Amino acid sequence: MRGWLILAGIAVLAIILPLVALGGYFVDIARLIGQIVLSIVLILAIVGTGLFGYICIRAQARKWGAGLFVVAALCVLAIYYVWIGHLPFL
Repeated sequence: MRGWLILAGIAVLAIILPLVALGGYFVDIARLIGQIVLSIVLILAIVGTGLFGYICIRAQARKWGAGLFVVAALCVLAIYYVWIGHLPFL
């Protein structure tokens, strides 16, 4: 199974990297795909940390819950930065 994943990764890199090297249109598509994938990962992180933070607060572990909500807020800022290119109010 691991061999197939490595082979697929090499195939993707062999296709994507030359397209990115051509520049222009392909760079925009690669950036958009990267933004979408990173946003999905960050949204999953927000959901996970928010849910676990809520569980921690309900279990009287308020410091852990607050820390996880801070991580969720940082993920929101990261999504903003990925799409806009700068942080809000800066």
